[in-house]
Amino acid sequence: MKEVVVIGAGPAGLATIKSLSEYKDELNITAYEISNRVGGIWVNRDPHRQTPMYDSLKANLPKEVLAYPEFPFPEDIKESFLPQNMILDYIESYAKHFNLYDYIQFRRTVLDVDILSSVNGVEKWNVMVRNEETGAVTNNKCDAVLVATGHESKMYIPDLAGMQTYTGEIIHSRYFQNSSHYVGKTVVLVGAGFSGLDIFTEIYSVVKKIYLSHHNENIKVPLPGNSEYVPDVARLDGDDIIFTDGRVVQADIILMATGYRYDFSFLSENCRPVVKDDHVTNIYRMMVDIEHPSLYYIGLNKFGQIFRRFCVQADLAAALIAEKIPSVCREEMQREYEERFKECVTDLGRRPKYFHLSGGAEYMNSMMRQSGKQLPRSKVTEAIHQRNFSNALKCFYKFKTSIYEIVDEENYKVIYEDEIFSK
Repeated sequence: MKEVVVIGAGPAGLATIKSLSEYKDELNITAYEISNRVGGIWVNRDPHRQTPMYDSLKANLPKEVLAYPEFPFPEDIKESFLPQNMILDYIESYAKHFNLYDYIQFRRTVLDVDILSSVNGVEKWNVMVRNEETGAVTNNKCDAVLVATGHESKMYIPDLAGMQTYTGEIIHSRYFQNSSHYVGKTVVLVGAGFSGLDIFTEIYSVVKKIYLSHHNENIKVPLPGNSEYVPDVARLDGDDIIFTDGRVVQADIILMATGYRYDFSFLSENCRPVVKDDHVTNIYRMMVDIEHPSLYYIGLNKFGQIFRRFCVQADLAAALIAEKIPSVCREEMQREYEERFKECVTDLGRRPKYFHLSGGAEYMNSMMRQSGKQLPRSKVTEAIHQRNFSNALKCFYKFKTSIYEIVDEENYKVIYEDEIFSK
């Protein structure tokens, strides 16, 4: 029987445990979770770690798209965009339904993952774990390691010129909890990813003035009267915030919705992946470490049908570990990785970090073909996802009012949508 370790019991970790548990007669599964509950970043005000959740957050994906494919949300929930607490309840229900708690050890910090031995290219692993309740440290040998720690644990704050001279507050969006701290203040909000746009929606009605600083050419929707688009921040100088177009403003707070970076500090240097421009290099199908094929990453992708993608990746990883499908040689994995990088980055003139924003329907379908497991509702959820993304670009502070209903494998109904999306 193979020993398998999963690191993390958030949405990606739970999907991983569930897929592995389908081969429980052949795999001995242990999952380590730093907190005292499942849910990962969906736990708000977690006493054991800071998560990017805040009090009134709603998901950016409708529940019809967000759901684990084999565990729909309850039918009595009619709205599509659900608050954080309902999604956390759903994640916990998923874990209970599939008996995933049986495999999880809580309040465990993974200190180090290292190669124990390598014979004919087959590696054995040692996972060093600390019990946060007792302080005891154990070394655990295994045949495969699956990293499901997400990509929102290490904050990124750009090192702006003159930052040390700035007289106002600089806050990362990770520490945003609600709008109360921003009432009547002038705010420069840096970043127009989903976190930045969500927070804009939360605070624009209570601030005195808000400047939305970004370089996303797709974000062009007219803003409310107390709001203004500005380009990137060039530098800071005392009270002044100077933008790349030369404009100068003063503000009480600079709120950095500048995202996160991957953190693999618990992996030893001899197996830690090289990350360049927020791109985890040499990973086959954004999941398998090419140099160390028994080391897997579930959830590197940063966009799309995230829970569904976790399941697709976990199903493939589980089938490979349990040897239910043929393994892929290193040369073939390297060839496909390089071709995909060229297709998604080089040929489009993009920065490497955009590699992990790829992985739509074509990627998911090819993964399902390889694993031999076809998940339900793939076509209809992709259709809703595309509509939702289009609506978010049209008006990022109104798209979450939409309500959808899945009819069958390929069709859905729009129960409600703001009239702005039909223009």
